Amino acid sequence: INPVVEIFRPISPLAWIPLAILWFGIGESGKVFIIFVATFFPILLNTVDGVKRIEPVLLRAGRVLGCDTQFDLFRRVMLPASLPSILVGLRISFGTGWAAIIAAELVAANSGLGYLISDGMEILRSDLVIVGMIVIGIIGVLVDSLFKLALTRFE
Repeated sequence: INPVVEIFRPISPLAWIPLAILWFGIGESGKVFIIFVATFFPILLNTVDGVKRIEPVLLRAGRVLGCDTQFDLFRRVMLPASLPSILVGLRISFGTGWAAIIAAELVAANSGLGYLISDGMEILRSDLVIVGMIVIGIIGVLVDSLFKLALTRFE
């Protein structure tokens, strides 16, 4: 992996929130930036790992069986062979992105579940805080279940 990637990878997505506010203000653009920062590295690392783990015999077999171009080899051999690792990266990224966006909304947002929790705290409404937390958990479980289903299908 590129040294630049290795420098930025350990920086917590939460550390980027002040820059997101400065660069994009409070709103959707800052949220998208935080989601990108939180999800990019797990997807990248798992994709690279998935491609590196492709058995050379599969690549040779693809060439012998008619994959004439690099794109054809990618589409018919490399992508299907690396898809389980890519899906794991997406699953991990959902968790990190979900946590990061909720944290960003707690600090600087005017909408979203994090904002609901923050607003509930400010007006001393524990019911809003609890509802926000429950909805976060339910959405997290549902999306993770979809990833598990996809992983069992492609493994």
